[in-house]
Amino acid sequence: MSTFKSIKWQYVSTAEIRKIIKSLKTKYSHGYDEISTRILKASMPYITSPLTYICNQSLAQGTFPDRMKFAVVKPIFKSGNKYEPANYRPISLLSAFSKVLERVIYNKLYEHIDNNLILDNNQYGFRPNSSTEKASFKLIEEILKAMNNRQFVGGIFCDLHKAFDCINHDILIKKLEFYGITGKFGALIKSYLNGRYQRVTLVPNSSINSSSSWAEVKFGVPQGSILGPLIFLLYINDITKVSINGTNIFLYADDTSIIVTNPEYADYKSAMTRIFYNINTWFRTNLLKLNIHKTHTLHFTLMNYEDHNMHNNIDQNLPTNLECIKFLGLNIDNRLCWKYHIDYLVTKLSSSCFLMRSVKPMISLSSLRMIYFAYIHSVMTYGIIFWGNSSYMTKLFMIQKKIIRIMMGLKKRDSCRDSFKEMKILPLCSQYIYSLMQHTTNNMHLFTRNTEVHNIGTRQNVNLFPPSTSLTKVQKGPYYSGIKIYNHLPKELKQLSNNQKSFERSLKRFLHANSFYTLNEYFNYKGT
Repeated sequence: MSTFKSIKWQYVSTAEIRKIIKSLKTKYSHGYDEISTRILKASMPYITSPLTYICNQSLAQGTFPDRMKFAVVKPIFKSGNKYEPANYRPISLLSAFSKVLERVIYNKLYEHIDNNLILDNNQYGFRPNSSTEKASFKLIEEILKAMNNRQFVGGIFCDLHKAFDCINHDILIKKLEFYGITGKFGALIKSYLNGRYQRVTLVPNSSINSSSSWAEVKFGVPQGSILGPLIFLLYINDITKVSINGTNIFLYADDTSIIVTNPEYADYKSAMTRIFYNINTWFRTNLLKLNIHKTHTLHFTLMNYEDHNMHNNIDQNLPTNLECIKFLGLNIDNRLCWKYHIDYLVTKLSSSCFLMRSVKPMISLSSLRMIYFAYIHSVMTYGIIFWGNSSYMTKLFMIQKKIIRIMMGLKKRDSCRDSFKEMKILPLCSQYIYSLMQHTTNNMHLFTRNTEVHNIGTRQNVNLFPPSTSLTKVQKGPYYSGIKIYNHLPKELKQLSNNQKSFERSLKRFLHANSFYTLNEYFNYKGT
């Protein structure tokens, strides 16, 4: 029996509709009605009142307009054989009007979800103030915690086959009712899901008929929609209930990962088998298909080698055991040394040297800097708080310095420290410090101040309290490293940590001025 209150909602005002229209991305692409969000915004003074009336009628009657349920699917070529359908990614284009009504429904639905604490804390996808970084941080810290406690620790990383397209509407409606989404609002969600149609268009605006006939969509949530991802979160939300002692389930949308820990090897083996059975049973019960060929296990170890025979004998029914898997864009290896991930980045960014060398004679230095931040910086810094303290990072820093030398026209052995400062680009180690301090100060609730533990001198009362550990692996992790680096910041910077924007601006100025190449340089800095 459900303990959740029934959803309560209010009619929407013209001011809210105006705000929603302004918040939509301005695009030229359009749905079947050929009205883009660009046109929608240009017409806002004339359509706000009628749209407000339509949205309120939908809420009152519990009906989603049929004309807003049509989607045009355009296949976008990825790579490989152009005649192979699997090499195309479908892009679904919805009516711009439907996005306004969807946002109205989304806002009211999310308010109900948030007020009633419906979503599991371990769900990090499609939520405000959440990110892949937060999901990765929680998962990696769980592994490091087990290592620190000298426990066996492993992970099962699940891959679902077209999860968003396989949602069963009958099961979904029952779950929505359980969460208190009933009455006219529940009927509106049901109407939103049912009676949807789509067609495939190969060449838009062609004189030749290049569109398929309309086909009804009987499963899944609408691709490219505002409301669909949130509905999916409610569908998969109760999967964490299958957890057993010593297991923790982490969710990022449809990415489901389980971390298993136990001090006893026999119990660890048993838990790995049981939790995989439970999770697979849940998927089958909810009519979602586990892609067993892309689902893998990873057994973490502190050793430089792994006893594969020991782990492969855990259970033949478990997915294949690997040394490294890709998790939310990070290549996580079984020793958390980050060699695989950094090698991947080195390979990917080596081509950037050729790019910079090719375009340098044709464009200005400011344009080169723009290219650097557009194509190199984001790739180089993604997830840096996890791998930035790895001994393998030197290889990537060499690539960064090579790119800087090309941009500035320096010789191979010329120092580029002043060039980093001139172009206001942080060396990789300084970027690691900046990103980790961003994460640490944004998540102060995860840390303990020295003053909360014991009385301490005024010089250190703003410092964070470091946990006890003798493991280098744990000390290099984002939690412990975050504390150590934060505590060494100049006092005037630490005093700004309650004002995130001021802190980040001042921290960046400090790092640009000093341009630290290594953590040793930073810790030898005497300005604290």
